[in-house]
Amino acid sequence: MRRVKIITYLFVLVAAFIAGILIFNYLLMPALTGRGDVVLVPDLRGLDQETARAKCRNSGYSMRVLRKEHSASVPAGYIVSQIPDPGEGMKERRTVQVVVSAGHEMAVVPDLRGQSLRQAYLTLEGAGLRRGSISRIFSYQKGENAVYGSSPSAGSEVPAGSRIDLLFRIREAQRVFKMPDMVGMDYQFARERLKELGFNVGRVVNRKLDTGFPNQILSQSPPPGSAIREGGTIEFTVSIVE
Repeated sequence: MRRVKIITYLFVLVAAFIAGILIFNYLLMPALTGRGDVVLVPDLRGLDQETARAKCRNSGYSMRVLRKEHSASVPAGYIVSQIPDPGEGMKERRTVQVVVSAGHEMAVVPDLRGQSLRQAYLTLEGAGLRRGSISRIFSYQKGENAVYGSSPSAGSEVPAGSRIDLLFRIREAQRVFKMPDMVGMDYQFARERLKELGFNVGRVVNRKLDTGFPNQILSQSPPPGSAIREGGTIEFTVSIVE
C-alpha cells in the first residue's frame, strides 16, 4: 500500500513538472513578450542582398540596408554584418538591418615624377598607398636625382593600401673614351661590341665595291683617336660587294 502511494506521489510530481513547462511556454512566455511569434534571426553574413532578403522573408522578417562600407574581405554587394546578430530571438514582421560591402576602398596613384624618394614616400602615404620596391637607373641627363616613374603608373586606380613600385633616376657623370680604330672590322661584330659598351650606332652608309669583303667598315665618325662620351653615337660607312 505504501509503495502505491509513493508511485502515485512521483507520478503527480512528474505531471506537475510537465504542466509547469507547458504553462511557461504557452502562457507565461507569450505574456512576457507580448506575442508568441518569436523566431530566431537567420545568419545573413556573406550572402548577396537578394539571397539575404529571401532568407529574411522565409523567417518572417523584412530586411533594410543600414549603410555601405568598404571591406577588404567581403565582395561588393554582399552582407558584412547585421542587427540583430544571428541566432537572436525577435518577433516576426520586424526588420533586420544589414551593412553591405562596397568592396575595396580605391585610391588613385599620384604623379611622383621629379620627386625625391622622401617626397614620394610622403605623397604615397597621403594617398593611402604604400611604397614598394625601388629600381634605380643611371642617366647622363642634367637634373637632380628623382623618381622617373612608377608601377602602376600615375592616374591608375588601385585598392587602398597597395604597394607602388618606383623607378628612381640617378644622375651620373659621363665617362670620356678615346675612339678606337674600327676601320677594316666586320660591321656586325663591331656593332654588337659597341652596344655592349653602352654606345649607340647611328647612320650606316653602304658603299658598293667591286672587290673585297662585304660588311667591312670603310670609315667611321668620330674618327679614330678622337674623344667620345659614354652613350655617344657612332656612324659607319660599310662595304657591299657585288
